[in-house]
Amino acid sequence: MIYNATDSKSNTLVYNTVKVPYGKTFGIQLSDGTKVKLNSGSSLKYPVNFIEGEDRLVFITGEAYLDVVKDTNKPFVVNANTVNIKVFGTKFNIHAYPEDYVTEVVLVSGSVGLYKQEDNSEMTYLEPGFKASFNKNSEEIYKTQVLTNIYTSWIDGELVFRDMDFDNILRKLERFYDIKITNNNTRLASQKFQASFGKNPDIEQVFKELKMIYKIDYSIDGRSIIIK
Repeated sequence: MIYNATDSKSNTLVYNTVKVPYGKTFGIQLSDGTKVKLNSGSSLKYPVNFIEGEDRLVFITGEAYLDVVKDTNKPFVVNANTVNIKVFGTKFNIHAYPEDYVTEVVLVSGSVGLYKQEDNSEMTYLEPGFKASFNKNSEEIYKTQVLTNIYTSWIDGELVFRDMDFDNILRKLERFYDIKITNNNTRLASQKFQASFGKNPDIEQVFKELKMIYKIDYSIDGRSIIIK
């Protein structure tokens, strides 16, 4: 983990940065009481202190679960790649890794609005139990109803995949276990899979189940896995 601290007594807007390495998660409470849990391979840039009369703006790369304290005088805004999320006091999960072509926001409670950074005139609002997906290629935002616990299961160390491309699953496993996975079976890359592995499974258990259910062949050599 990398934590860049600055002078907390400054009256100007000064930012700290937290970077979480692969294989780790990290929780932090901001100066307004907002709680943020960061998943592996994620980063959070946030002010030491929020300034009166200005938005509570933070920057997230990767995945995070936020429990935001409501303050009508200082709206909370999350910048994630090319989309902003305006928060009205709520709990939600955001998935915004730079290598993924879709940014996802899943609302657990409260209310949020999504808009493109360059255009806040068109805001997409979410209700609890819904997911908003921003496609970086088409620049469109679309909503679907979901089971929120699937998307927040990582907070408790669980691995759950629903209708997920195999390549995306492999990226998640690399971040979760801090390992390197090479996929030599290209026919699997875009196939969608369903899988639940419980809490804190070891990597050998994960691949044994993938082999048993989906007939995926592999070899493990230390922190390197090759899919055949």
